[in-house]
Formats: sequence, C-alpha cells, structure tokens
Amino acid sequence: MSKVIIGNQIKLYRNLDSHNFNIKASEEELKEIYETLQGALTKIGYKEVNLDEISSLERLKLVEEGKFSSSFLNRKYKGFFEKENMPDVVVNTLEHLEIKEFSREKSLKEIFENVYKVEDELEDIVHFSFDSKFGYLNSRVLNTGTGLRPQVIMHLPALNYFGIEEISKGLMRLGYILTPYRSGGSKNSASVFSLFFESTFGDEEKFYIDKLEIIANEIVGIELENRKKFYLDNIIQLEDLVNRSLGTLRDARILSEDEMEEAISNVKLGIDLSILKPNRNIDFYDEVMKLKNGHLQLQRGAILDIKSRDILRANKSRALVKEVFK
Repeated sequence: MSKVIIGNQIKLYRNLDSHNFNIKASEEELKEIYETLQGALTKIGYKEVNLDEISSLERLKLVEEGKFSSSFLNRKYKGFFEKENMPDVVVNTLEHLEIKEFSREKSLKEIFENVYKVEDELEDIVHFSFDSKFGYLNSRVLNTGTGLRPQVIMHLPALNYFGIEEISKGLMRLGYILTPYRSGGSKNSASVFSLFFESTFGDEEKFYIDKLEIIANEIVGIELENRKKFYLDNIIQLEDLVNRSLGTLRDARILSEDEMEEAISNVKLGIDLSILKPNRNIDFYDEVMKLKNGHLQLQRGAILDIKSRDILRANKSRALVKEVFK
C-alpha cells in the first residue's frame, strides 16, 4: 500500500430467498436461517468460531479487528465463520449473510475475486433473494442491486487539517461517500477515512471496483499535494503539530486511545515529510492497533479498567518513541 492508502475492504450482502429480512424475522426464522447457512458454509470448508464459548478477550480481539460490531455479540442466532486464506463470513448481522475481507496488501480486484468465489460456491447450495429488475434484495435499500460494498481506507492528515468537507460534498454529488473510518463500532481513528459508494445499483460489480480505484488514486494525489502545501506554506504550524504530538507520545503518563491515535497520525505525517528523522519507519496502522484497548488487554491477559489501560498505553508509547527515535 502507499503512504496514503491503509487497506482495502469488500463486504458482500446476501439474503436467503423466501425468508424475511432479519429486522422482521421471528426467532424461529432466524434460527432456520442460521442453521441453513451453517450447513452450507460447512460444506464449502468453513469452520465456525463459537462466540459464546471463547473468552471475553478473544471476543474483544475480533471486535477490534473489525470482524463484527460489539452489538452483534448480543444476538441469539449469530454465526462467525473462518477459512484459511479466504474471506470471513458473518451470519445474521445486518443481512442474513455478509462475506467480507480486509487486506493491507491485496488490491480491490484481488479481494473481489476471493469474495465472489465464496458467493459462487454458496449459490450452488442455497438460493439468494434476487429480483430480475432490482437485483439482489437487501433490507437496506442502498445495498440492493449488487449487494456489494467496496471500500478504501485512507490516511488523510493534510486534507483533514485544511478541511475535507468540500471534497466530501463534491464526492457525494457523484455518488461516493468519504467519511471517518470506524472499525468494529469504535470511534473513528484520527485522520483515517473510508471511501465507498453510496449505492451499487445499476451497473455490474466490476464497474464499481474500477471506479473506486480511480477515485481513490485521485484522492491520494490531492492528499500528497496538500502535504506539500502544508510543508511549504505552513511549516511552523506543521513543525509545532508534529513535535507536540511527539512530546505527547514521549512524555505522557496517562494516554487515552483517542489521544494516541491523533498523536501517531501527526508523527507519521512528520516522518513522511522529513520533519522527524526516525531510526526506522513506522507503520501507522500497525502501531495504532498495538496501542488500542483490545490489544493492550490481550497482551496483559486481563480486562483492564480505563485508568489502567491509559497508563499501560502511555508506558508503551514512551517505549515506542525511545525505540524509533533513539
């Protein structure tokens, strides 16, 4: 990936034919949907993760990785299925079926092929709700048509600094949404944005993949131009922003998740623009994930209260700065 694009993700929504959408399905019908899809997924080599039997820390890890939202865990007839080197599958979330894959290395086209391979295999076993006029039917109108939700996750600190609203409004008029990225129901990470279509209705799936890649590359170009502008026209403000953030990571004794994300975002910008000279480069996404609440608690092997998490995060951020800038 580039300095701007963090990763690509595709979600594909499907519903079983002759069944109510989840929002109107009875408990008995939700059970039937779950059992039907469980059997189909098992036939194509998927294994279910029993969410009710794994530890709370393991569930927290899955939520923080964006596998599903924390509210999903409260559902009765839910299913999360995995297969090595293949997309994840979630049953009885927003729709009956959600096939999804996030990758830091693969292009949208590569993820698209993986996701549709799973969909093709399932379609040989079960019947999905489809209308010749409207396409694949979903409870959310904007997901009707292809049922496809391709997404590009981007780090846009310069655009965010100068104001991203006008670009967002312009993209919205063209049918694109550029919005703060949220993973697993968490608050948005600092200056991390998600680009996707408002709707994928009316054209073939590959059209949307190609168009999204084109627009994403245009936004990358705009972000890089804004970084150059930031450096040339606002160097004092840039140095102040970057060094204040470095000081926060280097000296804080209590550090919230939001403060950490904002500070690492600014420090990464400073590294990319040669304001800071590290001994090694840092991966913005990886470093943020290591200091998020879920990862800290997994590493400690226990659920921590807010104060304990913030103290531990501060300790680890100081160690990170010492390692990177020693």
